Amino acid sequence: MTAMGGNIYWGDIHNHNAVGYAKGSLQRSFEIAREHLDFFAHTGHSQWPDMPTMPDDKHMKWVNGFEVMKGQWPRVRQMTDEWYEPGSFATLLGYEFHSSAWGDYHIVYPDTDRDLEYFDDVDALKAHARETGAIIIPHHPAYLRHWRGMFWEHTDTDVSPVAEIFSEHGLAERDRGLHPYIRHSNGGRSTDSTVQWALDLGLKLGIVASTDDHFGYPGGYGEGLTAVLAPELTREAVLDAIRQRRCYAVTGDRIEMGFTLNDQPMGSDLPAADVRQLAVQVSGWDEISMVELIRNGEPVARAFGRQKPVLDPWPGRVRCRVQWGWGPWAALSMPRTCDWDMRLELDGATVGGLMPCYQAGPCEENRRDRVTEQSATACRWQSYTSRKDVLADDPTKSLCFDIEGPADAKLRLTTAEPAERSVERTLGELAVKSANEFTGPFTSESFIVHRLVLPESYEVALEFEDQRPGVASTDYYYVRVTQANGQMAWSSPIWVAPAEESDK
Repeated sequence: MTAMGGNIYWGDIHNHNAVGYAKGSLQRSFEIAREHLDFFAHTGHSQWPDMPTMPDDKHMKWVNGFEVMKGQWPRVRQMTDEWYEPGSFATLLGYEFHSSAWGDYHIVYPDTDRDLEYFDDVDALKAHARETGAIIIPHHPAYLRHWRGMFWEHTDTDVSPVAEIFSEHGLAERDRGLHPYIRHSNGGRSTDSTVQWALDLGLKLGIVASTDDHFGYPGGYGEGLTAVLAPELTREAVLDAIRQRRCYAVTGDRIEMGFTLNDQPMGSDLPAADVRQLAVQVSGWDEISMVELIRNGEPVARAFGRQKPVLDPWPGRVRCRVQWGWGPWAALSMPRTCDWDMRLELDGATVGGLMPCYQAGPCEENRRDRVTEQSATACRWQSYTSRKDVLADDPTKSLCFDIEGPADAKLRLTTAEPAERSVERTLGELAVKSANEFTGPFTSESFIVHRLVLPESYEVALEFEDQRPGVASTDYYYVRVTQANGQMAWSSPIWVAPAEESDK
C-alpha cells in the first residue's frame, strides 16, 4: 500500500535473542525477519548501570547476558551488514539500555561502524545519540518510575522522536483499556509513565511498536510492529521516516492507515489554524469495530465498519483468514509441537496479497513458519504450533489473503501435515459461514477458514472538521483503531500550535 509520505513498510526495531539473555540464535533471527518483515534491528541486552541486587543472585541473568552481548558485538555488526539488501530488506544496528531511575531505551544507529558503548546515565546516552546521529527509543514506558518506567521529564525529542506504545509487555497508551501490563515483575501501568501523559506534558512524540520478543522471533504476531511511510526501503529512509514521525504502531494485524490534518500527514507540527480538516483512511484485516479520532486525550469523532455487510451486489474483493493450531490443552498433559504443510488454491479468483500472523512461540531453533510457494492462484506454506511457551496462551498461527473474484469462485484448502484433510467452498459460501476441520480425533489440532471480511467491514473513512478559534495551547490529534479480533493500531500525532496572542 502507498500512503501520503510514501510506501508502508513493516518492521521490528526492538527484538532479542541468545546474544543477550534471551533465546534463539542470531542467525535464526535474521532469517525469520527476512522472511516476513521489511526492516529489522536486533537490539541485544547490553547494560544496566543502576541494576539492583536481586534475591538469590537472580541479577546474574542480566550480568551474564551483558557479557554475551559484549563478546558477540563484532558478529552482530557483521551480520547486520551481510543481511542488508537496499530495496528488499533493511537492517539496523542497535542495543538496549536498561535503567531503574530513567527508564529503558534502545538505541538504533544510522550505520554499522559503531562500538558497543556504555553509559552511566541517560544524559550520557542522549549525548552519544546526538554525536552519532542515532535515535534512542523509550520502551515499555508505563511501568512505575524508578522501576524501569519512563521519566518523561528526561526525554529529549531531538534524539527520541518516537516512543514505543506497545510490545509484548502490553499497551502504554494510557492506564486503562486493553492489553494491560501483566507478564513481568515490574507491576502494572502507572498513570504518569504512559504515552498520553507525555503528550499532555507537551512532548512531541511519534508512535511506534515493536515486539521486545525474547524468543528470537522478530515480528511475532500480537507483540507489536512499526509501520513507516517512506519513499524507499533503505536504512536512511526508514530512520528518516521515524525522525519525522511518519510512522505508526500496530499490535499484530498490518492495518493500513492514512491520517492527515489540513492535508498534512501524521507527525506534522503545524502552525495555528482556526479550522482543521481531518481525514482518516483505514484498511484492516478484520471487521473494524471502531476508528477513533483523539484530540488531547479525548475521542472527538468515531466511525465503524459493518458487522453484516451487503452481499448483493458482490463486492468482487474480500479478505480471508486461514488459522491453524489449537490441539490438546495443558490439563491433558499432552505437550507437543505440531508441524503443518498447507496449501490454498483458488479457482476463478486471484490472490492480491497476503499477511503473515506468526506467533513467536514456542522457541524452535530449526523449525520455520515460511511461505514455500506463491502464485496468483495458489499459496503453500509450512508452519508449527504448540500450546507450550506461547504468547497469551494462543496456540495458533494464521495467514490472511487479499482475494479478488466472483462469488462462485472456489477456494480449496488442503493439509498434507499433520494429516491429509481438505475443505472446499465458494467465496459466496465463505462470506456467510466459516469452514472448520479437525486433523484427527478429539484433542487433535484443527484449522479454520474464517468467514470472509468484505470491504464494508474492513475499510473505514472518517472526515471531521474541528473548529478551534482562539485556542490558547497546542492541540494534538491521533487515531486509534480497534478491530473485532482485538488487533489495534495507533497513528503518530499531528500537532497544531495555539493562536497568536494578537489574535485572541
